[in-house]
Amino acid sequence: MYSEKNKKQFNSYTQTPSLGGVLLLVWLIILLNNCAQIAQPPGGKKDTLAPVLIDSYPKMKARNTKPKQVELFFNEYITVDNLAQKTIITPGSGITFDIKAKPTSVALIFNEPLKDSTTYTISFTDGVKDASERNPATNLKLVFSTGNQLDSLSVSGVVSNMISGTIIEGALVGLYAPRDTLDAQKVKPIYYTKTDTLGRFLIENIKSGSYDVMSFTDRNNNFLFNPSTESIGFSGERLALNKNYDQLKISLFEQNTTPVRILKTDSRSDSYVLNLNKGLEKYSINFRNNEDSIANTQPNPNQIKFFRSKTTPDTININVKATDSLGTSYTLKHTINFRQKSKRERPEEFLLKVEPTNNEPVEPDFTLKLSFNKPVGALRKEKIKFSIDSLTTTDLANYETKQDLSKSNLETKIKTKAKKFIRIRLDKESANSLFGDTLSKTILTYPILDQEEFGVLRGNVVTKSASYLIELLNDRREVVRQQRNVPAYEFKNVKPGKYRLRLIMDTNNNGQWDTGRYETRIPAEVIRYFPDVLTIKQNFELDDVNL
Repeated sequence: MYSEKNKKQFNSYTQTPSLGGVLLLVWLIILLNNCAQIAQPPGGKKDTLAPVLIDSYPKMKARNTKPKQVELFFNEYITVDNLAQKTIITPGSGITFDIKAKPTSVALIFNEPLKDSTTYTISFTDGVKDASERNPATNLKLVFSTGNQLDSLSVSGVVSNMISGTIIEGALVGLYAPRDTLDAQKVKPIYYTKTDTLGRFLIENIKSGSYDVMSFTDRNNNFLFNPSTESIGFSGERLALNKNYDQLKISLFEQNTTPVRILKTDSRSDSYVLNLNKGLEKYSINFRNNEDSIANTQPNPNQIKFFRSKTTPDTININVKATDSLGTSYTLKHTINFRQKSKRERPEEFLLKVEPTNNEPVEPDFTLKLSFNKPVGALRKEKIKFSIDSLTTTDLANYETKQDLSKSNLETKIKTKAKKFIRIRLDKESANSLFGDTLSKTILTYPILDQEEFGVLRGNVVTKSASYLIELLNDRREVVRQQRNVPAYEFKNVKPGKYRLRLIMDTNNNGQWDTGRYETRIPAEVIRYFPDVLTIKQNFELDDVNL
């Protein structure tokens, strides 16, 4: 029992709290508030379940509704993750909206009225997750119609890379209203989606009609094609959609329509390099003063290199006619300014690269490629000697040799009866550059390959194409062998390893793969891959690998 004194003390605490009591009360309120926050309770099993949609406004597949906002309701606390970028609304990619997230629901508030008599599909991809473990709600979407019927047609398929044959995740696939000249750089798709981790896509609830189908890597998520940074692919024929289409295959290719331009220059006292924004198929130089003509080479597709002689002036005006991989020609005007030689500057050494590489096993008959970093002024074939199994000796003059226009690349077809090795000795004065540089003495040794250490690959080609290329690629995706227009192909003496096999439909019969032009609906030449990776083993023949 409390005494009268205790009762009086209790009443005084409850009626007139002290400063300490106030602080205690504040602390209790803060503690209770923190306890009320959403958190994973300690212990127990980890939550692996995604949020479940239990209701929506409007209802799924509702008709004759034109809401100003939509809202989804879930069975647990949720969080949204980059929902503005992950939400896909079709038709029309221009619909903007605000997002209002609540503990167990999320609403999209439209900034403009929806269209009449239209079936809308709102896909949230993986933008909604549970609050505790962030498990995404998969296949989350809402479908409704502002008219009295729901459109129900669909298009599905897969998107891959034309060159590598690999699938592409996150590529935009769009259906466009048919136009005579569709410009995907300015026009956005009506219906669209993005490919999943397996390169697959599915567009549903489409209205019947004709559509142009296009896919590209929409890196900046603006629904517009950027040819300088994005790959593109399209269906060759306009899609007349009156039934569901599945297994549609779209292959993306690079189509850089950006004009050729000079990015930067590298100037030395003896050379000058133009670094370009894209590779060239070919080029020609017009010197505005013919007396200023100097040697030039193409070290790689994105470069043109000029070499200065003793009589070359400091400044030269040129016109460059450049043709890119799309066959488009451009004319660039430029002034070459050679830098004054400094005390620290040393002349660029005269160097040689060879293919095959030194000590690489070869067949008795093979092609030798010599590439110099400067134009060759003099080539003394008698000083390039061949030793065949240490028994016979000959020189370059006995073989067929071709030299390109820049005089920096030589190609020689070697035909011998070698059994063990071929040794090639380039003496010190075997080659001189246009500027008097002398090549250092070089010895190359090529063992004759032992066929038992290599494998064989054979197969047949089934195609209606009159011209095609069969290519064998190594694990670095480099082309190591090629045959042309051979129904029954055979690759002998293949090094053991992993390979891919592909068939290129050489439509224009020019011996190479050619890209396409989306604005004129010219498709890229089709590339077909053998579906499996091929394992070539030592002393093993792999037969019936058919394309």
